[in-house]
Amino acid sequence: MQKQKFKDEMDTLDIVENRLEIMVGARVRDKDRMMHALEVQDRLRGKSVGWKGADEIRRWRNLRK
Repeated sequence: MQKQKFKDEMDTLDIVENRLEIMVGARVRDKDRMMHALEVQDRLRGKSVGWKGADEIRRWRNLRK
């Protein structure tokens, strides 16, 4: 009986350990994806110097009239 209880506790610890590895890995992956998105946004922002979104929308609306 004592051996079974120890085995159950070890199984529970293994499950918790696996879940923590998954959660930490997901956080690192999410952080990497966010950093990549920020780099892309910064690169695109550099290409759009002088571009005005409001003026562009106004132009599109005027074309539809």
